[in-house]
Amino acid sequence: MDTVAFTKWLVQLNTPNLPTWSEFPDFELYMDQLVNLGNRYLDNLIDTPITSSMINSYVKKGLMQRPIKKKYHAAHIAELIVISLLKNIYSLEMIRQSIKEAVEYTSVENAYNYFANTFNQTMIQIKKQQKLTSFEDIDANDITFTEHLAIRAVIYKMISTKLFETQHNKI
Repeated sequence: MDTVAFTKWLVQLNTPNLPTWSEFPDFELYMDQLVNLGNRYLDNLIDTPITSSMINSYVKKGLMQRPIKKKYHAAHIAELIVISLLKNIYSLEMIRQSIKEAVEYTSVENAYNYFANTFNQTMIQIKKQQKLTSFEDIDANDITFTEHLAIRAVIYKMISTKLFETQHNKI
């Protein structure tokens, strides 16, 4: 295992990773700029880089707003970040419904800032709780640490999916 790379990745968890709305560009973007910006914001957070095909698919499926004259704005950046982070956990339909509901009673800006702040604070809390600063902090003989993290991920997904279904009377 590359312990140097793992330690470097852990160090990056020290600071919040997701930008707030005020950090987004205040001008319109073309597709290639949106792709590059999305990949830069999500560096080390997603496994598969964002592509223009993905964005076109998200727009077609109603997860993202349609661009205006092939130009994208801050709401598109926010939608792209949320979709990219959640798509490995939830169905695209669940994400679409959640985004729709999140902006039903507030602005896209407020909904995104809540998501980003919660994400960033959770990353910081997990790092502090686990007291991880390097690979050496993990008992190399105890593979169960990885198993515990995986099990937590599965349980949290099950609980959040069931809550979503309950809120939408799908049970």
